[in-house]
Amino acid sequence: MIVLYVHALAATGVVRNARLLAAALAERGHQVELVTAAPGGEGVPGVRHHALLQQSHASRLIEKLIAIHALHRHLRRRAPGLLISAGNHGHFVAWAASRGLGGLRRVYRISNDMVRAVPGAPHGGSAGWERRIMTRLIAADADRVVLVSPTLAAAPAFAAAAREGRVAVIPNGIDAAAARARAEGPAPHGWMTEDAPVILAIGRLAKQKNFETLLRAFATLRQSRRARLIILGESRDRMRDRLMEQARRLGMADDLALPGVVANVFPWLAHADAFVLPSWWEGSPNVLLEAMAVGVPVVASRTAGNAADLLDGGRFGRLVDPADATAMADALLGQIEPASAILPGNRIEAFSLERAMAGWTDIVERLGVTGRPGKGRVAAASFGPVHQNRSTTTGWPPSPPRARQPCGHAGAKAQS
Repeated sequence: MIVLYVHALAATGVVRNARLLAAALAERGHQVELVTAAPGGEGVPGVRHHALLQQSHASRLIEKLIAIHALHRHLRRRAPGLLISAGNHGHFVAWAASRGLGGLRRVYRISNDMVRAVPGAPHGGSAGWERRIMTRLIAADADRVVLVSPTLAAAPAFAAAAREGRVAVIPNGIDAAAARARAEGPAPHGWMTEDAPVILAIGRLAKQKNFETLLRAFATLRQSRRARLIILGESRDRMRDRLMEQARRLGMADDLALPGVVANVFPWLAHADAFVLPSWWEGSPNVLLEAMAVGVPVVASRTAGNAADLLDGGRFGRLVDPADATAMADALLGQIEPASAILPGNRIEAFSLERAMAGWTDIVERLGVTGRPGKGRVAAASFGPVHQNRSTTTGWPPSPPRARQPCGHAGAKAQS
């Protein structure tokens, strides 16, 4: 039996990938149980979901402390052969709860940069040492450490595990055909039917996402080219208000839209003239895969997880320093002009969902946990994009994809 642990089934990239992994393992005949600290959320058809807490708490720290003892009891009772901690927020609970449980193999999926050692990046100094200690504990404890990006292997804490063959890199993957099918439909925003090019960004309105630098870059771009900027994502700690105030100071508030959370980002991506991922750090950013799948020209930070690998060093999109607003402006200007745009082409084929899931099942089987093909099958599960902390996703439609019109061309907008 395999227990797959995440803190909560919120609508995040970590949870999206956890659900896909649970479905893939169950499809191969493994008995899989999805365990969370907090109750609620969207699970996986045919896969048991067990919540350790009866109700959510205002403090995530309190939830984690309660969950440690509850998960320990649950693991003793269920006696699984393998525990997979699927995201960084769950690792401490999984590590602490599995103390003293002999015969339990443990896999930690490093879903994001735990150390955040990016020059200039915002991160609390007091929390940095805690993250480093936790990284070392995980690396020493794991039967396997699975990194979603080769850039995460640079953390010194993983060096010993890598020498011992306990580190694997499995980037996130995507069903590109399903992504293109979800992109069908009219332009979701009036700006996307007008002549001015539209730049799109997606992500929580948080310091990690580096939208403050993006606004400065956009203000610079507008000095030479009329354009508009849309940022989709949930706001926390009044970040939306702060971004709008910054936009007013820069004199560009009329060309900035912050619509919040949307259920389906693919029509937004398909009708944008460029997509930008300015993050200080990431793991393996699902949203970049989604943008590449529909063919929109992209600009990404070099430090945004495995963005440089996804774009093959700049062959399939433009890479920039996340602290350099001028370089970001130049890159965006190049991508919204059809004559100079660098398109993703067929690069997305190297990051298929099937390849990612095959990597996971290989690790599970190498650890001695075997399934029974044809037994315990679940309904095919393909989950839509998630970038916010609300359950807004829907299933993929079965209709076949159509060829996407190249972004940035007036003809494409006129047909919207």
